[in-house]
Amino acid sequence: MPAPTVRPRVIIVSCGGRKSTTEQPVPAGQMYCGSYHLALRRAADAISSQDQTARVLILSSRYGILNLDDLISPYDLRMGEEGSVTSEQLRQQAGDLGILNAHVTVLGPRAYEEASRTVWPELTAPLAGARGIGEQLAKLADIYTPGRRLSPEPPNAARPAIPGPGIGHVIEEIEHQANARQAREEQRAIRKRAVYATCSQLVIEHPSQAHGSLTFPGNPAKSAARSKAARRYADLYRVQVTGRPDDSRTVDVHGAPRDVARFLSALPRILEGTEARASEAARMYGRWERHSIARPHLSGMSPLQRRAYARNFRAAAFRVVVDILLDLPDAVPEATSGVPPWDQVYSLAGTIAQYYWFDAAGSADQDETARILAAAERRDVTTSAPIPVPTRTASAYTKAAA
Repeated sequence: MPAPTVRPRVIIVSCGGRKSTTEQPVPAGQMYCGSYHLALRRAADAISSQDQTARVLILSSRYGILNLDDLISPYDLRMGEEGSVTSEQLRQQAGDLGILNAHVTVLGPRAYEEASRTVWPELTAPLAGARGIGEQLAKLADIYTPGRRLSPEPPNAARPAIPGPGIGHVIEEIEHQANARQAREEQRAIRKRAVYATCSQLVIEHPSQAHGSLTFPGNPAKSAARSKAARRYADLYRVQVTGRPDDSRTVDVHGAPRDVARFLSALPRILEGTEARASEAARMYGRWERHSIARPHLSGMSPLQRRAYARNFRAAAFRVVVDILLDLPDAVPEATSGVPPWDQVYSLAGTIAQYYWFDAAGSADQDETARILAAAERRDVTTSAPIPVPTRTASAYTKAAA
C-alpha cells in the first residue's frame, strides 16, 4: 500500500514598499526593509518553526513567487497595478515550485491575499478582517509573541471588579484613535499641499497613454512660477507638461499611466519643498533688510520700491531653488559681505537649497499613486501584454526590471 502523499506547508509573505537602496540585484529576503514587511517575516518564521518542512516564500507584485535567495532588482509597483504579476503567472510559478497542492498561509494586505486565492482558494489568511495597519501588526505580534496578551483564567477563578471594557477592547480603542489621528494628519497635509497645486482625476486612454491636469492656486505671478517649475520637473517623471491658452493656472500632463500618476502625486510635494526653501531665503532677506548694514542700499527707496525688491528677490530665489533641486552642484559660491541680496540671489538661495536638498525624483507617494490609478477613468483600455514570468535562476533578474 503506497504511503499517503504529504502536502507541503508554505507561508507566503507580501513584498514591501520600502526596499534596499542598492542598485545591484540582491536576494529577495534582503530586498524589503520596511517595518511592516519585517513583522510579516517574523510571524512567518514563527509559523515555520513549528514545521521543519515548511517553506517561507515572498509574493512580489513585480516578480511573483520568490524564494528568499532569488536575486531581484529594486522596483516600484503595487499589486493590481498595470504590469504587476497575473494569476496565470502565479499558477505557473506555483506549479514550477511544486506547491500547487500545498497548505498555504498568506501574510500581507488584502490585494496579496486575493491574488493568492486565485491559486489556492482554501488558503489561510490570519490578517483577514483587520481594519488597519495597527490591527494587522497586533495580529502579527500575537503570532510571533503568543504570550504577550493576558493568559486565560481558570473557569472558577475569582475576578477583580474592574469597570469598563476588557484589555482587548482597550487596545482596539487605542489603535482606532491612532489610526484616526494619522488620518487627520494626512488630511491636513493634503490641504496644505493644495495651496501649491491640485490634481484632476487621471484618465487612462490606453495601457501606455494617460493624461491629467494640475492647477496652481495663488496670485498670477506665483501660479505662473509654479507652472514653469512643473514643466521643468516633468522630465524627472518621464511625462510631458503643456499649458492651456485659455487657463494660465492649469497645465495638462501626458505620459504612461503610472508615470502620470506618480507626477500628480509628487508635484504638490515638490512645490511644497521648493516654496519652503524659497521662503527661508526670503526670511534671510527680511533679516538683512532690518539690519543696519542694509541702510546704505535702501536709502532713498520708497516703501513701494522696497516691497518690489523683496518680492523680486523671492521670485528669483524660487527659480534658483528649482535649479539646485534639478541639478545639485558640487559647490555654491559664497555670499559676499556688503553686496545687497538682490545682486547675489544664486549664492544666498543656492546655499539654502543645497543644504536642504531633497530628491525631487523620489517625491511621489506610493499609496497615493495607487489611489490615483485605482480611481482613474478608463476609456477603451485594451489589455496589455503580460510581463515575462521570471525563471528561478539568478541570471533572470536584471536591473531592467527596476
